[in-house]
Amino acid sequence: MKTVSIVIAVLLVLACVFPASAQESVLPSKADRAAIEKNLVIGLKSDNVGLQRSAALMLGKIRAENALIPLLDALHNNKDEGVRTAAAYALCKIGNPIGTYAVKMAVRFDNCCKVQLASAWYYENYVKPGTFAFRQVESQLLAAMLDY
Repeated sequence: MKTVSIVIAVLLVLACVFPASAQESVLPSKADRAAIEKNLVIGLKSDNVGLQRSAALMLGKIRAENALIPLLDALHNNKDEGVRTAAAYALCKIGNPIGTYAVKMAVRFDNCCKVQLASAWYYENYVKPGTFAFRQVESQLLAAMLDY
């Protein structure tokens, strides 16, 4: 319970640091990046699905290279499609070739259409434009649906 409280506190602090409208956000210079990443990884591994999803999204926003393995695990093994979708987002934002390849493979092999579509969208927008063909109307609808 104490761990979940700490992770929630970190997420609340980060929510203040990262306004929803900001395209590119970085941690303040005084932030203890290692501690923040460690707590977000703890959140990613918690039993609370909402916390897992939020932690994955925040790991992507701060481009936490050290969270590659836990995010890959979430993409491949998490039962919740929202967590897998958030992991795909994070892996694409981080940009590590291993992570982006895993997202590209999720487009083909994930058992959920929403995860496949979101993975394709994130790969297309954050990794390599032109990989997947989206029509303009589809792009606008997906952007609204996947507004992270």
